[in-house]
Amino acid sequence: MEDADFLRFPVPAAVHSAGVDLVDLCRWDLAVARTQGELLRRIFDPSEREAAERAADGTRTPERILGQAFGVKEGVVKALGGLPPGARFTDIRVGITADEPEPAGWPVRLHGTPADWAECHQVELTADTRELGDDMALAWVVAHPATQAGFPR
Repeated sequence: MEDADFLRFPVPAAVHSAGVDLVDLCRWDLAVARTQGELLRRIFDPSEREAAERAADGTRTPERILGQAFGVKEGVVKALGGLPPGARFTDIRVGITADEPEPAGWPVRLHGTPADWAECHQVELTADTRELGDDMALAWVVAHPATQAGFPR
């Protein structure tokens, strides 16, 4: 796969921090089944879970879509340097739509202490995820200056 085919849009020139996560979707499926969905309720808010249900199709289940979104959330935690005290995974909201792939990545909205961190550092986040085959997915997140021109929002 060519780099141009893998990255749907350019990585910003100015990067404050970044995070990458590799998700083994088979292990993810097992964890979801073992916890009888409690894992999904702890990590994703209702709107994210409902969006995954709407985006599911014959090839992608809601659980697999949420597995990729989990990779994005893990990438956000790494870009932040860890989950701030008092923060929860539900403070990181990943935009999930039925239009896959997103032309400008997966939207990320922060709430609570993660949003305070982004405001303090004057950054916004851009994220994307791709299935790699063999039930693996790669997610990446870049925190870049909020005023950087020419980068998709």
